[in-house]
Amino acid sequence: MNNLGALLRAAREAAGVSLSALAGRTHYSKPLLGMLETGKRAVRPEHVRAYEQALGIDVERLAATAIAPHRVDRGSLADTATILGATRRLEDATSASAVLPAVQGLAQFGVALTLSAGSDLSQQTAALASEINQYRGSLELATGNMTAADKSLNDAISLAAESNSPDRLVHGLSFKAYAALINGRTTDAATLADRSLAVQGVHPLLRVYDLYQRARILAAAKESLAAQHALIVADRAAEAASDEEPPESGYWYTEGLWGLHRGRVLWLTGQQKQGAREVLAGLAAMPDEHREAEWATTWVRTVLGDNYATEEW
Repeated sequence: MNNLGALLRAAREAAGVSLSALAGRTHYSKPLLGMLETGKRAVRPEHVRAYEQALGIDVERLAATAIAPHRVDRGSLADTATILGATRRLEDATSASAVLPAVQGLAQFGVALTLSAGSDLSQQTAALASEINQYRGSLELATGNMTAADKSLNDAISLAAESNSPDRLVHGLSFKAYAALINGRTTDAATLADRSLAVQGVHPLLRVYDLYQRARILAAAKESLAAQHALIVADRAAEAASDEEPPESGYWYTEGLWGLHRGRVLWLTGQQKQGAREVLAGLAAMPDEHREAEWATTWVRTVLGDNYATEEW
């Protein structure tokens, strides 16, 4: 995929602007814009300026970096991180499938930067590329492409090792453990979760996530007593970290999310009604934009079926 076209698509989608709307803001047709974004037509400087003016986003520096990745600097990394953050929040309002193509292009752009970055930016660039690939893997997992998700998460873990970032490494391992779990590979999930829990120096809320996931893995493996003990440990860690601000790359790590995890563990250990109550309480504690996100409603419906919006529980 053409890195520059993919970058323009990512910037447009991060701004929440449809291709039709962008065509209306520029003198270019929707088919032409589509060809630019998919690499079927060469992107020219005037195209970049049109995107910049229509979106109100500074894409000129990123476009220059996409054309010549060796020109990567701290500003272009910050701009890329901004697009990534906006895309995550766009997914909250739309769906995984809606943002996946843009993130796939952004991931290729991130890898290109990693290969070209100078030694002074190599770790920072690898950390950003790891984050993008981890997000790509989670989207591919959500849309049912397990093979692609596995590759993206492996890439995220490898890039995290290059970046020397404990948070990035834990994020990659955690999502790979989750992928193994939902595919019924509880032994692999447990091994990956243990690897993640062994990493030192991580953000406290990333550690809380791993502890809840470890409890869920034990519950899925039918080790109910161990799961309940692990749940107590996770609850204590969550309480101890309750004043922590979530990292930007994990802004969804809130008390509401812990309620969903707690409910899932209780459900799997045979405490269905209590588990359902915990899920509903967790959902109520979430910010509105999280509660209505596709990933949250999918989680809730998995436990409660179509009754989650009723008083039945």
